Amino acid sequence: MKILGISGGFRQGYQDVTSCLVVNGEVIAAVEEERLNRIKFSAGRLPYLSVIEVLKIGGLKFEDIDAIAFHGSTWEEVVQTQLEQYFIQHFGSCPKFYRFHHHDCHASSTFYASGFKEATVITLDNSGDGISLQIMKGENSNLELVDRFERPNSLGLFYQVITQYCGFIKDSDEYKLMGLSSYGDRTAFDFSWLIDFNNGKLEINTEYIVVPTAGAPSLHKDEMAYTKAFEEKMGTSRRIPKSEITTFYKNVAASAQAHFEVVLLKIVKYYSKSIGYGNVCLAGGAALNCVANQIVMNAKFIDKLFIQPAAGDAGIAMGAAWLCSLKLGYKPKPTENTYLGSNYNNYEIEQILKTSQLSYQLIEDAAIDAAKEIATNKVIGWFQDSMEFGPRALGNRSILANACNPDMQEIVNSKIKFRESFRPFCPSVLEEDAPLYFDGKQMISPYMTITYLVKPESRNLIPSVWHIDGTARIQTVNRNQNAKFYDLLFELKKQIGHGVVLNTSFNLSHEPIVCNPRDAIATFFASGMDILYLGDFKIKK
Repeated sequence: MKILGISGGFRQGYQDVTSCLVVNGEVIAAVEEERLNRIKFSAGRLPYLSVIEVLKIGGLKFEDIDAIAFHGSTWEEVVQTQLEQYFIQHFGSCPKFYRFHHHDCHASSTFYASGFKEATVITLDNSGDGISLQIMKGENSNLELVDRFERPNSLGLFYQVITQYCGFIKDSDEYKLMGLSSYGDRTAFDFSWLIDFNNGKLEINTEYIVVPTAGAPSLHKDEMAYTKAFEEKMGTSRRIPKSEITTFYKNVAASAQAHFEVVLLKIVKYYSKSIGYGNVCLAGGAALNCVANQIVMNAKFIDKLFIQPAAGDAGIAMGAAWLCSLKLGYKPKPTENTYLGSNYNNYEIEQILKTSQLSYQLIEDAAIDAAKEIATNKVIGWFQDSMEFGPRALGNRSILANACNPDMQEIVNSKIKFRESFRPFCPSVLEEDAPLYFDGKQMISPYMTITYLVKPESRNLIPSVWHIDGTARIQTVNRNQNAKFYDLLFELKKQIGHGVVLNTSFNLSHEPIVCNPRDAIATFFASGMDILYLGDFKIKK
């Protein structure tokens, strides 16, 4: 059974447009549209290029697809006709369409990927199909609805409001607010007046936020999410974008992050206790708050925590496809990793290099060669094998640098990423060595979804990959997960004594992660990177 799962929609509020191919319950490919059309988030669109790409990866034609799975089960019926017409227009035909609830798709994407037999499944975002928080009980292949909270009672909306108030773009820059939060006083403001969870009830104070009418789309990124009363309550107006970030806004960010953690932990504790399962699965855009995830992971009442790597709306495509598989008689098979995207072999890469008239060198072992260059403080572009699915670069579309160099964070931020100085970089580390540097209850973390405490005695060893609060969002790497990246880290350990590397996504600020060799070449020459590895080819400036 060949199922195409998709996410997106005709409204601006629907983003992270994605295609996912599932065959007999197994995920074959998953690709975000933005990686191909180079439009960040691709808001207000349906997938096209990514449909072609996942079919190519799977060796299929569109006519081979048995069903298309989508979210939006509460949308008006005319949408069904619009969706069918879209595929007839672009592909000449349309198989049967199945629509599922937005949050059911989120829940499916994380529970079936986790490999857990039993779990408390919590999905949280701004809203989808009118719901902003959903709790399900996962058992074997079954997901049972436990509770739902309607928009606007939303932790995601709360965080968006603070993101916008602090001068960033809501529904886009929440990760900036999270990074900024470590620079402020977490006790400066008490936000329990705005949102809280008590006695099984999540409530937001609608006096201070803009509430769309029932059935209306979510607000555009540029629309104000809060009322004048909110600014009056805070005592000052919002920060003007790109202006100085004063102590006041740092304290707002810190206090909002702290309150987000408190409320999330209340929710997780309440439902894991009532359901009776200590394994917890999270998904939805708000589940990408890796600082809060650390608090949840380390909680005494938690056994194991899993966060869908593509926790945002990109993951809906996978979740919808799995729900459709179940409906048609095929059980979902857990994903072994998140390298589910486009792949280019050496022949394809070399043809592009020749067309680009670039000088290049064929390397016998790119991983060993790259490690030696990193050890001499070169910053490299690392483009290998299948692209990652989700917002994190996990060693196949990455920019890599020496984590032991105390100047490297500033170098990469200012000369390569061209982004705010307060944003940290992540360490990728040999899985077996992670306990030497980091502290956390579960020390295998392959997806950069959770922050860990950097051991005080290790901070001087890897100064460029931990944040001002002493934490790092880590990626642990083993050979089965990514052999080539593991070899690079293993060789780096031989060279400098530490199998840890600074790893950031292969893109410039406000651009999607690179997908194909041409994207990588363009980004390489538009930045201060020293060396580019495309497969087994090495390019210098």
